[in-house]
Amino acid sequence: MQLLEFDTEGICSISSLLRQGIVGYANDIPTPRGISTVWLFLANNALLKIYTRMHDTVGWNEVGTLVFRLVGKDENVPEIVPLPQAWRDIAGIEKMLVVDADFTAESGLQVSNNLGEVFTIVCSANIYQIEVLAPFFSWGFFA
Repeated sequence: MQLLEFDTEGICSISSLLRQGIVGYANDIPTPRGISTVWLFLANNALLKIYTRMHDTVGWNEVGTLVFRLVGKDENVPEIVPLPQAWRDIAGIEKMLVVDADFTAESGLQVSNNLGEVFTIVCSANIYQIEVLAPFFSWGFFA
């Protein structure tokens, strides 16, 4: 069985970064198919860009995995949307997996705070798109 992992090139631990706390987020402009990128502004002043990479599996099937990159703030990063103070205290971080007979893919992430609120980022059914579900995110799932 093939394991398709998160792409975290140059990042030692996604969990350690997120446990610093999240102070804000941004996303690209939604299209009818969804969004392709989310940026998380972390309490340690790091900026984490999250998007998806597609993988061919068996036959014509494809599955996405999340890609994480530390990036600098520049003109390509949309304006930050501040998050409530509760997101500075991260209680849990979980990988979400797609499990098939031929592969397992790390295709999502759930982050929760101490109030029990959950921030979910998953690869969409629409290729090269991601889905976000969170109490502060107004669009919800597109697929």
